Amino acid sequence: MGAAGLLLAGATLNGSGHVGWSTAFAAAAGLLGVGAGVLYREWRLAIPLAGTAFVLTVVIAQFNLRQGDLVLQVVGLALLGAGGAIGGLAYRSLADTIDRQGRDLQLKHRAFLAATSDAEAAAPAGDMSALTSNIARQVGADIACCYLATGDSRQFVPQLPGVGLDGLHAMTINRSSNGSGAMLTSVEAGRTYSAVGNGALKELFNYVPDDLQVAGALATPMPIGDRIGGFILLGSRVGPFTDDDRRLATTLTLRAAAQIANAHAVALSLKESARYSLINELVREASGKTMDEALELVLERGKEVIPYDAGRAIIFQLGEQTDEPLTRVRDGETVLRNAVTEEQQTFSGLRLETHAVTVNEALIPIRGKTGVMGALCLGRRGTSSFTQHDVAALDELSSMAGLAVENSRVLQVVTGQASRLDVALDALGEVSQALTTVTQGALVLEEKTLETAIRVTNGAAGLITRGTGEGRQAVIMCKGFPDDVDWMEFQNGQGLIGAVMLSLRATALPDLEAAPDLRSPPDLAAYGMHAAICTPMLEEGRLWGTLSVFDHSKREWTADDQRVLATLANQGVVAVRNAELYEKNERSIWELSNLQEALQAATSTLDLSEVLQQVLAGAAKASSAQIGCLALEDGGRLVLKGGFGTDHATAEKLALELGGDICRRVMESGEPVMEARVQESQAESPLNPRAVLCVPIVLRGRPLGVVFLANYRLGHAFSPDHRNLVTELATQAAVAIDNARLFKDREEVIYQSLVALARAGDAKDRYTAGHADRVTEYALMIARQMKYAPQDQRAWLRLERGSRLHDIGKIGVPDEILTKTGKLTDEEFEKMKSHTTVGFNILSVLKMLTDELVIVRSHHERYDGKGYPDRKKGDELPMFAWIVSAADAIDAMTSDRPYRRGMSLEVALEEVRQGAGTHFHPDVAEAVLDAVANGTLALMAQQSMHPDAPTIGAFENPVG
Repeated sequence: MGAAGLLLAGATLNGSGHVGWSTAFAAAAGLLGVGAGVLYREWRLAIPLAGTAFVLTVVIAQFNLRQGDLVLQVVGLALLGAGGAIGGLAYRSLADTIDRQGRDLQLKHRAFLAATSDAEAAAPAGDMSALTSNIARQVGADIACCYLATGDSRQFVPQLPGVGLDGLHAMTINRSSNGSGAMLTSVEAGRTYSAVGNGALKELFNYVPDDLQVAGALATPMPIGDRIGGFILLGSRVGPFTDDDRRLATTLTLRAAAQIANAHAVALSLKESARYSLINELVREASGKTMDEALELVLERGKEVIPYDAGRAIIFQLGEQTDEPLTRVRDGETVLRNAVTEEQQTFSGLRLETHAVTVNEALIPIRGKTGVMGALCLGRRGTSSFTQHDVAALDELSSMAGLAVENSRVLQVVTGQASRLDVALDALGEVSQALTTVTQGALVLEEKTLETAIRVTNGAAGLITRGTGEGRQAVIMCKGFPDDVDWMEFQNGQGLIGAVMLSLRATALPDLEAAPDLRSPPDLAAYGMHAAICTPMLEEGRLWGTLSVFDHSKREWTADDQRVLATLANQGVVAVRNAELYEKNERSIWELSNLQEALQAATSTLDLSEVLQQVLAGAAKASSAQIGCLALEDGGRLVLKGGFGTDHATAEKLALELGGDICRRVMESGEPVMEARVQESQAESPLNPRAVLCVPIVLRGRPLGVVFLANYRLGHAFSPDHRNLVTELATQAAVAIDNARLFKDREEVIYQSLVALARAGDAKDRYTAGHADRVTEYALMIARQMKYAPQDQRAWLRLERGSRLHDIGKIGVPDEILTKTGKLTDEEFEKMKSHTTVGFNILSVLKMLTDELVIVRSHHERYDGKGYPDRKKGDELPMFAWIVSAADAIDAMTSDRPYRRGMSLEVALEEVRQGAGTHFHPDVAEAVLDAVANGTLALMAQQSMHPDAPTIGAFENPVG
């Protein structure tokens, strides 16, 4: 309005005083003034236009500068310029407003088209790849990736391939209440996140290349219900996202979330429909099947409800003990067991074959009208574990199993009455065939008899009792009762079983509450029993035992039930008695076989240690003993000679200290002792025996010693059969022990004679007197350092004997050579060397010597093969030969000779060190040096025969 007023006033003043042609020129000048005003911002154009308008106005005034109208016309021209300027400003403002509103309208139209388009209609419902691509295209993003929450809402998982992610590796994001970046924090709060630069990308990708520059990033949350189900990340390389872009992205993301939720709901609906169809099919297919067949069908079709690799159904029995996981299932709990270890039991049938295989299990209760009937045990291999999200599906599978079991039970009730007699007859035929097989054992036959009795009468529990020989009956087999019923005893007239003991007639009780005097013992009401039937088991008209069946419900026992139980009772007695006779015969054969085997082993050698060990091993095997000890009388006291199942020190403490009183009692009385001990400590230890058996070793009425046997584990008691067998073995073995003792005494006499002969050879020369004894001590010192044969005492004995006899062949060397004070000639030295073969030839006729012969012949051999007499080297000789060779050399170096004084230990050690690998075995040389260093080896004291003479050499007459 202001511009119009100025233009009107300016035009009036500018046209004042003009008539005719001057009016046209005044109008032109006015237009130029208006134009100069409109273009005032473009001063290069506005100034010429304004000047031209002024000049034209002056020309019109015919250069009459004093003309009164000229001033008015110039003022009018100025007003026209001002009006033009203001009008130009108003026009430009209007044009900008119209342009901006046009752009806004265009953007809103684009958003409307995008939000209402059916671009995703061609893609499957919930296809995030298509949804992500569409959102990126509509918003104008170069990079896009959708992240969806996992089922447990703990992570965001990228839905690849996304858009423009080349060179980027999207990673799974852990959702956290703290420690998240700005973008994730905003998303978790349900807010759209917008930023400039690569910061948002670095929160989601492991690596962002340096050449990838993002001008703008946008993350829009995807609410599904009352939680954040994911988000969509958008990136622009061109520039940051505008508010319209943000609104459009939010709208499209909400629409995508709705599509995903709808797709998920449709999938769940289809799944539920499939489950109900499966339940209907299972019910239809299970009709007419037995319980086992129905459960097998459930396990087979159950994989359509929830995947698993193996499955097993367990039906609980009343009073049955169950492991801890099944106990929890029995209480109605669904138990999920992931990563089951080798120490834990698997119930699904899957086995832990290797450490690399992981087994996961779900144990689900099978529920019926009366409560939990059993358990479905499902197993998976690998890392696919069962979670709480599977519980609903597991419960459905459990319901299917419960329905199948209930239907099969109804079928059994309906059809069972018609076939009851047939089943009973078939069962009697089966058990009759089994009972005629005596090789199965009495215990197995008793169990089969009781199981058949319960099965054919449709009972819940049962008992078999047997006479104890004291006018009582004791439970020998039970089913459906706790362990405390085992071996329970009954007197005449005590409870139902006691009544049958008196009457010798079958007694049936349809309602135990109506006969309170017959309900206990056992306390049938406490065990949930309400009906019972008991029949006597007779052997040749005498009471052998009783057979009883019980039920949880009150019921009438039919005449068929009584006839079946009577038949089973009579057949059972005959079969069990035959099996017991067979077992007794087999046991006798086994005892004789063990006795013969042990005696044959004991009499196959004359070595006393081996005889004693064979006798002990035979006694332990015959009695199934865990620990065995054998002690012989020596000088009025018992001395341990062998142990079995433990070390020597423990065996000695067990038999001669803890069991000393028992051993002395057996030695004094000559009678065996068998005891079962009650220990305060529950720890299982060889020194905490729970069963002891001690028998004498008797020869010609005189005890030679004892065999002491023990078991320290619970439930491993000795029996009279064990006692009789070990006693017989000890009596028979006494002769072998005595013979071995006599042989050992004779062997000792021969050995001592040989030692005396060897010492006589040493004594020919005062310089070699005591040489064999010193070599023996050095050899034993070296062997101890080398830990030679730690478990073989016989090897040590042979080493000692060989060392003492090693120079026995010198009795065949002339005295003049042995006592010569100067260096030996070659001929004399050859004669001296022959003592190794002479000694070997003297001793080789004695069968008692083995390793000793090797030592006698080879104690002058060298490790490099330059010794004598056979020039053997390295591994061609056993280690004990190299030990004696080194011991002989040490004594030779440190002892006086007629031609020199013995060298010091330090000098001898240097010779040993230098000779390692040539003269001496390297391991033996190292052992000698170590033994001297730690004090294990020290020189035997000798009186020097040349106190003032220097040491001049190590070995006389060395062989090159």
